[in-house]
Amino acid sequence: MSALITPQTGMIGHVWGMNLLKISALGLLAIPALAAPAAAAPREAAPPALVARYNFDGGATAGKISDLSGKGTNLTVRGADNGTVAINTEGAGRYAAFPVPCATTAPCARAILEAPNSPDLNPGVRTFRWAASVRVTAAQMKGKANIMQKGLAGAESVWKMQLTGKTGRAQCAMTGKGTTQAFTATSAKPIADGAWHKIVCERTATTLSVSVDGVPGTKVTIPATLSVDNTMPLRIGGPNFGASSDMYHGQLDDVYIQVG
Repeated sequence: MSALITPQTGMIGHVWGMNLLKISALGLLAIPALAAPAAAAPREAAPPALVARYNFDGGATAGKISDLSGKGTNLTVRGADNGTVAINTEGAGRYAAFPVPCATTAPCARAILEAPNSPDLNPGVRTFRWAASVRVTAAQMKGKANIMQKGLAGAESVWKMQLTGKTGRAQCAMTGKGTTQAFTATSAKPIADGAWHKIVCERTATTLSVSVDGVPGTKVTIPATLSVDNTMPLRIGGPNFGASSDMYHGQLDDVYIQVG
């Protein structure tokens, strides 16, 4: 039905319309503003995974030294010419002691610790860290001394920690698959002083670095494609039992390897 419009009703309709506009405006003001979507939390990088660790505190059982990482890569004591690895006690802990060098031309006593090949010990191109605490004197240095390694120089690929020279500078070395080019990072100072020192080697995407007791040494650039993946065992104390092998003759503790 049509509304009867009079001057009076027209005025009332005008006022009523104005009130509707005010009410509508107030209603719009009362609507809360929509909150902006929360920013996604930054994704934290996964921590490095411990893939092998040996601190020798449990000693050797039937010639075996247990891996403490839970990965099961236990070490076997291997010797040549009556050599063995002694597990000695110092304070509340224990450490491994390798045969001392001999001055004769006859075969010298030699010994290594060995774990079988494992995918965990083949880092490929991933970030990789290998470390050990060592104690060695200048008298125990006879050229290079290989502390730990997986692979051999000139064969497929290798990662390695070694000492070099009579004063024993620490070195971290890598050679990738499909190439003979070796990369080496060297510590700032020698360590063959009869004191304990912690050596840490680290490979990131494009760098290889070394530190001793937290003091960085040289850092070298390596190809991002450098990959270490071989079927060799992990060896600690020397590369093999060759007549001229670079054996380690000092003491060793807290060996560990991390990936990622």
